[in-house]
Amino acid sequence: MGVHELAFAMRERVVGGAVVMELAGELDILAEQVLGPRVEALAGRCRGDLVVDLRAVTFLDASGVRLLLRARSRAARTGARLRVVRGGPMVTKVIRMSGVEPAFHWLDEFPPSAVGSVSA
Repeated sequence: MGVHELAFAMRERVVGGAVVMELAGELDILAEQVLGPRVEALAGRCRGDLVVDLRAVTFLDASGVRLLLRARSRAARTGARLRVVRGGPMVTKVIRMSGVEPAFHWLDEFPPSAVGSVSA
């Protein structure tokens, strides 16, 4: 049996006072199952600004959308302000087709204050 490399990743950091959750790769059902608890925990700890960065996401399906909605729900319960950096055209298309685009505050590009960030 070979070792399987995960097709997704999540990185956390703090940028200009905001907690940034960078998601990368394929956000599918496996990603939701593995990352879901981490996403909810991070959103639950955040009391200020939480930014979800989708620029490195290469694939998004209904499970990935559900992962974003879980982050939104958890952030709302703790009073955090959730913003989402748009991903590529395919990611944007899935978000629009699923009808959840109005549920999020979207950023078209990453805030310029990203320079000089520190790990969360």
